[in-house]
Amino acid sequence: MKHLNWDDLRLLSLIAQEGTLRGAARKAGLSPATLSRRLDQLEDAVGQKLVERFQSGCIPTAFGADVFALAEQMGDIALEVEHARAQQNAHGASGVVRINTDEWLSYFLTTRFAPFHDAYPDVEVEIVTSHRPYNLARREADIAIRPYRPEQLDLVTRQIGTLSFGLYCSRDVATRHAAALARRDWTDVPFVGFDEPRAEFHSDRWLRALPGARAPWMRCSYGLGILDGVAHGAGLGVLATFLAVEAHDLVAALPHIPELDQDIWLSMHSGLRTSARVRAVVDFVGQLFAQYRENGG
Repeated sequence: MKHLNWDDLRLLSLIAQEGTLRGAARKAGLSPATLSRRLDQLEDAVGQKLVERFQSGCIPTAFGADVFALAEQMGDIALEVEHARAQQNAHGASGVVRINTDEWLSYFLTTRFAPFHDAYPDVEVEIVTSHRPYNLARREADIAIRPYRPEQLDLVTRQIGTLSFGLYCSRDVATRHAAALARRDWTDVPFVGFDEPRAEFHSDRWLRALPGARAPWMRCSYGLGILDGVAHGAGLGVLATFLAVEAHDLVAALPHIPELDQDIWLSMHSGLRTSARVRAVVDFVGQLFAQYRENGG
């Protein structure tokens, strides 16, 4: 076997994932011709055909599938090695780390991040809240925590948890509408939701689709406004369950709405994997979501 170019193995993984040379080349930032040549070189190095190429796409051979699986394992091992090195140097971490996330997750982080400062007093954390995802490739932020997996090739991503939602109201609203809530009769129950520009949010579409429900009479441009309205008796609203658990005066009309579950992904630029300050923040966020899962989140 000739000397292997490990980067070519990464390209093989892309081909297997995308199913076409064109799609894999686009993700890799290469031309299809260059990617095809790199694949030829890899097959020449291993001495066997790895991919069957058809007009409709590419299919790994049996041997190619085995090599693809090994390449995935190698990538995981490489990340573990970098993680261990970052942990070793973490206590010397310093500098600023910018986290871009949405409103619910911003609240989740800001209410739980205080212990981080005790462990890493020289690391400053900026949590930038925005519905618009920041561009990590352009270094608009160091880390993104979002309810979807980004598709950029030069990002390191991992799923860190699942955010769940329920339908909640204040104790006063629960008492006044007890019979209707028991029957799940939404006809005369007041609701709090997002305003019209945000009415296409998944949670608001679900709310407005409840049988017989009226459109929210109080509408907010931000999620925590819904929390405030619900907590102060304006009506029922969809809230992240972690918020409702912490707000002891809220009552769950529906404690869990499975169709609104969101897988949460953490991503960062690949060039920051060895940054001590970024690894410290990433590890701490991972611990927060692990605790959230253990507590039934």
